[in-house]
Amino acid sequence: MVLSAVMKPNLQSRTIFLGDNLDFLRGINSACIDLVYADPPFNKKKQFTAPIGSAAEGASFLDLFGEEDVKDEWVAELRHENYELHAFLSGIKAVGNAYNYCYLVYMAIRFIECRRILKLTGSFYLHCDHTMAHYLKITLDCIFGEKNFRNEIIWGYAKPRPAKKMFVRNHDTVLFYARSADTKFNPQRMPTIKGAFEKRKPFKRPDGTVWEAKQEGVLAGSWWHDIPSFSTRMSAKERTGWPTQKPLKLMQRIIAASSNKGDWVLDPFCGCVTTCIAAELLERHWVGIDVAAESWAQIERRLNTEIPPDLLRGPAHKSTTPPKRGKSDTRPKKSVYVISNPAYPGIYKVGVAGNVKARLNSYQTADPRRGYRLEYHRQTAHYRDLEAHIHAKFNGDHEWVPGALADIIEAIKAYRPAQDDHLGF
Repeated sequence: MVLSAVMKPNLQSRTIFLGDNLDFLRGINSACIDLVYADPPFNKKKQFTAPIGSAAEGASFLDLFGEEDVKDEWVAELRHENYELHAFLSGIKAVGNAYNYCYLVYMAIRFIECRRILKLTGSFYLHCDHTMAHYLKITLDCIFGEKNFRNEIIWGYAKPRPAKKMFVRNHDTVLFYARSADTKFNPQRMPTIKGAFEKRKPFKRPDGTVWEAKQEGVLAGSWWHDIPSFSTRMSAKERTGWPTQKPLKLMQRIIAASSNKGDWVLDPFCGCVTTCIAAELLERHWVGIDVAAESWAQIERRLNTEIPPDLLRGPAHKSTTPPKRGKSDTRPKKSVYVISNPAYPGIYKVGVAGNVKARLNSYQTADPRRGYRLEYHRQTAHYRDLEAHIHAKFNGDHEWVPGALADIIEAIKAYRPAQDDHLGF
């Protein structure tokens, strides 16, 4: 698939998908979404529950990740799709707490899909806090590329109670990544630090006409101090009681900055659906995904109470069935490679890489003698199956495969998938 080609969304606008977001993300066509905003669990290691009597009563989730939340196939996919990311996460597993590793694997496999569904002009925003922000930044650097990192946005808000043994924690972090150098962006304005908009005095042009500038704020930077948190001054109409609700104004600024009217906005952890409401107000197509069934009740209620009738463009739709990607949305081909090193006779590295030269260089930098050599590689859309076939045939151990070089190469050349399909070999 040519990633620069924009595909038609295989989605119905104003849809709430209920279930594991990975299943739905994998079913969405590549390069068809303009903006993804993700506000996932923060790995707080505690239970969040909406208050009794609130509009979100019944909503509850456990923000704690363990080995049962990570599938072996995800780890294998990360190794295939992004070697550097897999290496980073393996390091976290070796030196950090197990739940941090599990959390990051759970998120990374989903963020890879978020990147895939974005147009080259698209943007990705990740909402997090001090708990995992430093780990998530490196994770996203590995997925989107460090050069595509745009901003660490600090959303500062008031805290009603002082901290006794530390500085008050009174900000969240929003990590903003571009899909490419062509990502669209609309500068936004915000009030000055004093909370009042700067004013420009009227002036007279040489031709005698008088021009008076409208009240404006300053260009928004990466410190957003003007939007109160949901726990302080949110209106009663907007407040749902959802444990991790974010303000509508916050979402409106992000959506206005990184999309235009008629664009597609997706929130894979939509919760109380604030992203969807903001997108509706700004005349964008929107899709939300959440594992909590209460999200559907939230969108029905909030569309009717927060959207003026003249701005409501249609009803919401509920689905538990993932969309199906079009046949033209083929899997990318990657190389199954064979790499040797004279220091290890009789065994060879057999793995998968999107960029074989980059993979070879990564091995060389770890070898003082730079003895690694690329012996053979073959591109295929069935790279995972082929790699697994070679490792099984020669009793491979991790990336290393014992055997004669000629036999390994011949086995790679002779391999055919069990069933050829539109994904291509």
